[in-house]
Amino acid sequence: MLRKVKVKNGVLQGLVGKDPRVTVFRGVPYAKPPVGELRWKAPQPAEDWEGVRKCYEYPDMAMMRVHPGLDDDFYTKELHPTAAEYKMSEDCLYLNIFSPAASEDEKLPVFFYIHGGGLQDGYSYEVEFDPERVARRGVIVVMVGYRLGLFGFLAHPQITEETPEGEVVSNFGMQDQSMAIHWVYDNIKAFGGDPERIVICGQSAGARSVQAQICTTMNGDIIKGAIIQSGVSMMFGDEDHPIAGIPSLEEAEKYGVDFLHTIGIDSLEEAKKTDAHELMRRLDEASKNARYVFGLCADGKFVREPAPLAYYNDRTADIPLLVSVCQGETQSGFIKGSLCYADYLKKAEKYGDRKDVFLSLANASDDEEADALTAGDAFNNFLGGSRGFCELRSSRGQKVYYCIFDHDIPGDDAGSFHGSDLWFMFDSLGNSWRPFEGKHYDLARQVTSYWTNFVKSGNPNGMDYNGNPLPEWRPYTGEDKAVIRFKDVAVPEVLEECPVLDFRLAFGKEIFTDK
Repeated sequence: MLRKVKVKNGVLQGLVGKDPRVTVFRGVPYAKPPVGELRWKAPQPAEDWEGVRKCYEYPDMAMMRVHPGLDDDFYTKELHPTAAEYKMSEDCLYLNIFSPAASEDEKLPVFFYIHGGGLQDGYSYEVEFDPERVARRGVIVVMVGYRLGLFGFLAHPQITEETPEGEVVSNFGMQDQSMAIHWVYDNIKAFGGDPERIVICGQSAGARSVQAQICTTMNGDIIKGAIIQSGVSMMFGDEDHPIAGIPSLEEAEKYGVDFLHTIGIDSLEEAKKTDAHELMRRLDEASKNARYVFGLCADGKFVREPAPLAYYNDRTADIPLLVSVCQGETQSGFIKGSLCYADYLKKAEKYGDRKDVFLSLANASDDEEADALTAGDAFNNFLGGSRGFCELRSSRGQKVYYCIFDHDIPGDDAGSFHGSDLWFMFDSLGNSWRPFEGKHYDLARQVTSYWTNFVKSGNPNGMDYNGNPLPEWRPYTGEDKAVIRFKDVAVPEVLEECPVLDFRLAFGKEIFTDK
């Protein structure tokens, strides 16, 4: 196996994985540590090193407001039982690479994964991630660390002034991810990979990151496919703020100035000199009154526009897509949204002279019937957004595969919660505290096989790991609204017509399509 490889920066030594057919390279630097003068700067290429760099240990987690694994909450038990063992620091721009290749000539496809966490939290070696289980299916898995929250997305007038003309302002976390993708493109041959077969995948904020990476012009055509898990950033033009989604650079700058003032810092220079952990302490303290969240802004270069504008105007990479949601996550009010009858009537007014058409299609007459629209594809933020995206992108000629995780989750009544799909996608059930049984392992084998088949060919169909044919998963189209529903097994279905969603999508096309 390839235990030692030579990349452009030097020689890397990996370790035998739990599965001896996989070599694990932990802590591979793809950029200089963004510390000191490089805090709140674009990532810089990694420096060369002498000798053999031993890639045996996971790198530090990115700076977060609260160290994961120290709270006694749902996700600490679920995803972070070992997180307290690891350090947090600004020095976080590393890859963990899992290769099953025996030689450089194998040209294996590359599965590049971006973790979630609201762009504020998360790390690339959470317990639900088991890249070796994925790699053994014949793909190289790359897990990326990137700057989060305050360190990854602060905007400030002085940052803008210090940024050379023509370069990207802020969105440092997105720039990190992009540099990592380019590093993989330049170096993955050494691990037995094919730079022309890179597929990116992410869940939650990782899904949002994937969308930013396929909408930007900064990645050229090096991304050959994308997997978007929970969920799609989609709008229909009837929202309270129809062009909402991300602030402008100017708005983000003002937010940054206000935040620094709130935590007692008067200038960017002072902020740069303040210890990273002290900044996190002050952020946590300030968030007790109003939660400060730092995320994407429209910088005009990397992020030119909200993702839905790119979708409606066909300004995305022309690549196959796989889209998934979890049925359980769509049932919480935070995600699905809510709609009372009075707000339903207000929304109808947004459609102008088509108001009566909408009211006839939706046919709600009280609070209960209005809110029922948010339980399904008509107005559910995840279900409606994901299906609307599939309708729109397939109508533009892109191949889109759609699935819904509606699986049984033992151990409590959490259901198919936000993130529960990751146990199946990474075939990592054995890492969980939950009493998973045979049917769950069978489903995980199917799901992981669909994902890796997609990485290999842009099509999830084929055989599972044991050589069994997978149930056919047809692409979603306007004529064939095909979906795979993951229950005890993968079940192919065809979604019923949803006239309200069709109406909203047509409205969105009129609002967002360039005139």
